[in-house]
Amino acid sequence: MRYCAILAAMQVTLRNAALAAAFIALLATPWPAIRASELADPAERAAVPALSPAGAARSSEGFRLTYDVYKSGFRALSLKFDMTLDGGRYRTDARLESAGIIGWLFEWRLDAVSRGRLQDATVVPQHHRFANSWRGRVRTVEIAYQAGVPTDVQAEPPYGEDVQRAVSADLLPGAVDPMSAVTAIVLENTTGSLCRPTTAVYDGRRRYDAQLTPLGTKILKASNFAPYSGLVEGCHLSFERIAGFKEGDERMKNMSIDIWLADVGTGAGKIPVRLELNTPWGTGFAHLVQARGADDKLVFGDAE
Repeated sequence: MRYCAILAAMQVTLRNAALAAAFIALLATPWPAIRASELADPAERAAVPALSPAGAARSSEGFRLTYDVYKSGFRALSLKFDMTLDGGRYRTDARLESAGIIGWLFEWRLDAVSRGRLQDATVVPQHHRFANSWRGRVRTVEIAYQAGVPTDVQAEPPYGEDVQRAVSADLLPGAVDPMSAVTAIVLENTTGSLCRPTTAVYDGRRRYDAQLTPLGTKILKASNFAPYSGLVEGCHLSFERIAGFKEGDERMKNMSIDIWLADVGTGAGKIPVRLELNTPWGTGFAHLVQARGADDKLVFGDAE
């Protein structure tokens, strides 16, 4: 019975991992490098304030973060995040994959990458790619933008016509892909403004709002699996489902994330050091275990 309960907990963890990955700003091990020439100047512009114009002009900034994610007392996932700012452009890479004994039993991985420009204190997404691999089966989604609107969605296996019609065109202006939303939220922290109230998100299938409210401050204590200790400031992340959710789809329903942030020396302001994922199926935790600056210098945690 205990073994069956563990397997059920693992399956719930993996079923909801994509949601956590979309917003907690913590993933790395990038896709194969994209050449600078591929980042052509776009005409598109999405209304997502992120960084001051002065900050956008700086180059060669960023960080790499690594987290361990626990569910039901087990290390379930490895979560990484890699953000690079160079010449007013951004690239954000994410990888979330099963780990430990759970990784041995359930081979699962999520990769995502978004790239674009920082223009007039705005995140301007150009392209987003997402790949979800479960036991050898892969789902990929690519989103392209024009004039501030996600105009082209390519999915493999293809989405049906009902999915394509589920989100009306009037809901798309100003909505960005999940990784660009994470980029905007994280970069806003560099200005000293935490808990960005609302970000409109479209993942190629669903339209929803990510909403942040302040939680105040508290002291975290370190443990064998949570190395950070000290004062943190919190934001509570919840989701408002707008369109594209099927009847019976429980994703993002009664679900939230408490994000606790601190300055660990990356040079990018406060970053998440602990996340608490609250779902109808239980609670999961993500703990920062390593942080590197733009120069790849280790600033927090132990070297691998």
